[in-house]
Parts: sequence; C-alpha cells; structure tokens
Amino acid sequence: MNLLLAAFSVVVTAEKPVTVDFGPDGEGGYPAFEVKALDGGAEAALHVVYATHPDGLGPKGDFWRETSARYLGPNVDLPILPANIDRYDDFAVKAGETYRAPLCQGLVRYAKLSTATKGVKISVENFRLSNDGVHATERPTGSFACSDERLNGVWKASVRTCQLAAIPARAKPLEVKCAWTNVVLGPTYAYVSDGAKRDRLVWSGDLWWADLNYYYAFDPKIPYMKGAILMLAENQTPEGFVQACPYPERHGNLKAGEWGPFESDEFAAWLIPVVCNYRLYTGDEETVRRVLPSLKKLMAYLESHCREDGLFEQRLETSKNAGALRFGANSTDHRAYMDILLQACRRGMAELTGEKAYAERAAQVAPAVKKAYDIGDGMYRFSIEQRHRNYEATSLNYALGDPDGRAYPLRWRKQIWHAKFEALTVRALFDGGFGDEALKAIEAHNWFKILDPSWKGLRTTYECMYMNTKNWGDEAHPDTAIAGILSRYVLGVVPTKPGWTEFKFDPHPPKCVTWAQGAVPTPKGLIQVEWKRDGDRIVEQLTVPDGIVRKDLAVAGK
Repeated sequence: MNLLLAAFSVVVTAEKPVTVDFGPDGEGGYPAFEVKALDGGAEAALHVVYATHPDGLGPKGDFWRETSARYLGPNVDLPILPANIDRYDDFAVKAGETYRAPLCQGLVRYAKLSTATKGVKISVENFRLSNDGVHATERPTGSFACSDERLNGVWKASVRTCQLAAIPARAKPLEVKCAWTNVVLGPTYAYVSDGAKRDRLVWSGDLWWADLNYYYAFDPKIPYMKGAILMLAENQTPEGFVQACPYPERHGNLKAGEWGPFESDEFAAWLIPVVCNYRLYTGDEETVRRVLPSLKKLMAYLESHCREDGLFEQRLETSKNAGALRFGANSTDHRAYMDILLQACRRGMAELTGEKAYAERAAQVAPAVKKAYDIGDGMYRFSIEQRHRNYEATSLNYALGDPDGRAYPLRWRKQIWHAKFEALTVRALFDGGFGDEALKAIEAHNWFKILDPSWKGLRTTYECMYMNTKNWGDEAHPDTAIAGILSRYVLGVVPTKPGWTEFKFDPHPPKCVTWAQGAVPTPKGLIQVEWKRDGDRIVEQLTVPDGIVRKDLAVAGK
C-alpha cells in the first residue's frame, strides 16, 4: 500500500493532450506542478480534468458543479475540506512558475492535461496530488492472507478505502479563499468520513459498517473513530437527538429542534452500537465515560418516542433513514429495522453502563417486536403497515446477534443490491456458520470485480458497490469495505472483553479456504494467527501478547 505518489513530467501541445494514470489505489489531494519551459509563447492556457475511470475524461471531468448532489439542501455544496466542486482546473501558465490548485473534490486515478493555445509546447514537471491533511497516512499494522487471492485483494482494497476516508485533525483555523468561497474553518477532530468524495462528513448511520475495518487493520490508538464519536456526541440537541452528519468545525451548542441537514432518528441511534464496538476493540474507557452522558440522553430521547409496548413511533420531522433519504408517505411507518436497532441500543447501554434497567427494558420489549415483525422462520416484515418480507431488517437482526440465538434463515436468502445492506447479510451468514453462502454473497456482488484487470477504475470499495464510471457516486466508501468482516470471520479472532483482555478463536471460513494467516492489532500488541485445514479439523497456531487471555470455545467445523 504505497503512500508515496507518482509524479509525472509531460509535454502538452494543442495537438497532443496527455493523460496520466496515478494507479488503481487512488489518491486525493491538491493538484500541483511546475512549468519547466514554455516553447512558442510567453503564456499559455492549461486545462486539467480529473476522473477515476477513462469514461470520465470529458471536457469537465467525471462530474461538475451543476451535477452536484444536493441531498443536504439546495445551497449546500461545500465539502470538507472545501474543494473545487468542479472536476477540472484552468491555469494561465508561464515558464518557471509553480502552480497549486484548490483541493480536488474526491479521488483521482486519471488526469488529462490539454491546451487550447496553439503553437505552444508546455513542459510540465512534477505533476502530482499533494495530500496535505486530506486523508490518513497511517499504514496498517494488521494483515490478512488466505488461500483465496480474491479475498486478499478485497481486504487490501477495503483498507485502502478506509485510509482515503479518514480525515486528519486540524489544530489551527484554515482560511479558504477561492472563486466560490471565502471562509475560515475552525479546528476539528480527526474523524472517519462517509467517503472521500462528496461532503466528506462523518455520518453516524454508516460508522458501524466502517468501524471493524479500522479495528482489524490499524493500531487502536489511531484517532479517527474516537474523533468521529466525540464529534457526534457533542452535536446533540437539548432533547437528546444526535445530528447524523454535523460539520466537523462545529462543537455543540445546538438549539432545541435543530435536527441538522439529515433529520434521522435512525442515524442518531447508531451512535450507541458504534460506541459499544469502540469500547470492545480499543478498551478506551476514558472516551466512553466522556460520551456516556450523551448516550444516556440519546437513549432517553429515543424511549420518549416509543409506544407503551416499546415500539418506536416515528415523527415525520426526524424520519429520514437509510431507505428514505427524503420525507415521504412511508417514512413514519413502524419499521422492523428501527425497532431491531433500538433493541441493540438497549442491550448496548446495559453493557456500557452496567445498569440492569436497560437489559430489562430490552427483555420487556422483545415480545412486542417479535409479534409485530417476525413472520415466522426467523424472517422479518418491513413494517406493521407494510407486511411484505424485508431482507434488510432480517439481515440486521442476525448481524447484530439474534437475541434468540438463531442462525440466519438460509431458505429466505436473497441478494440485496445495496452493498451496505448486503454486507449485513455477509456478516449474518458468516456468524451462522454458513461460510460458503457468505462467499457466494461476496461473489454475487461487485467486491471481486474491482480486482479484475479489465476494470479501469479504482481498486477501492464504492458507495453501494455500483461501480459507476462517472457522476457523484463515491468511489471510496468505508461502509462497503469488508476487511473487518474477513479478519473477524475468516482469520477468526474476536474480542470477548473490552480492550482485547479476552478473546476467542472462532473462524467460520468457506470450505474452499484451506489456510489463513495474519495479524490483529490490539492495545497490547499484535495477535499473530495461522491456521490450516487438516481434513475436517482446523489446526491453529496463535502468538498472543502478554495480558490477553484466550477464551477457548467450540470452533465451527473444527
């Protein structure tokens, strides 16, 4: 995983534009270059367009301001850090000068340099993308390898995606002056953004999908998940609602009813499972204590909008969710997905606080959830109002750990085309011991296609894994990264107590995987893992740091 970027020296004329390829791992940053010589004139116009796939190398690159996504509101197109919303730059260049453009919005694999100035030869040196506080530079300390090279490639692509989506802290204010804005941005935490391209904001409803990748690939002391948690906890209204995607420079002081640009109770609720995972994998009790008052307030807010039987009553003004990005006729349904999530929040608060009342509340509500949504054989319906089967809610239930101890109902298996939700199914299948079915789910989606030599785009995990070749779809989305899933279920090392003080070895590999090896970062050092198949047995060799206890459990298939 090379963080040292290529720099190109090229000669551009009106007759011969030049395209450079930074490679399939992608990069984001500030375009910069020097003009070594200008033959045939004193000044020339240099036009540069950026794309992640050759299809996007049009006159304006692969998207531009007029095509920008406006899901945060009609006047919001300011990414963090502020960038050129357009995917092209125009320079009036002279010999001997150095040029640097505003941050290029999103990732780049290809840049095409051209000039409309005829009769001039522009010698460009050291054309590069400068990562100045744009994304993480920490190298992974964890590792993963197995007998299936496709899984190895997806692990690496997932980890690279997480590097690109992690935003470093800013200690000092940043003044931004360019054609479309003149602002001063305040200090920020380091944080995990929902993608390297569009708004570059933390999104609470996607962190839980991303977090395992960071925990299994990077040293637990890296600041990105911690910063994201603090950022969300500080952006809480007096009612207890947590904004889904606060701006990084803002630190609290919200007013009552200030729901933010994505008004979602569902996204607010996800902060609790995120903190539970954070505590389990990092053992950072200090940060957990710091945010616990916010979590209690959030849980009280969510409970205040529940019916007497515990099912959630969704209000229109906070009803956006992962399946309804805008308010609509069905956004106030009593949804199985939301109530399954709230049950996980109740169980999570019991773990975080040690207070039995939360667990008792989960037990009290469980019959109502089952009666309202479980339609038999472990399958859940969409909502009370819409009684069709819902695969997202079903997969969520088993990915969070079915309270009744059931395995995923395999007979109802159906592909979910949004990869974020399909990743839930992959988790649930692995967790139930269906390693072969989990591999089929990965094969059926586009995770392996990003590794195909014929794919000319980025080798990263995409938003929804739709693999668009041009537009505002994000090409580095950590909520579709599955490195953490592979490390957890194929390598098979899982913490059972906070901070890895205790763990279990419990791999659930597909039958075609005959060996696996790797390293798992913990606060006490790396757990080194090797295992191989010996007939129907899995024979393992683990090297465990001092202070970590292995909790031996029956291993599926061993």
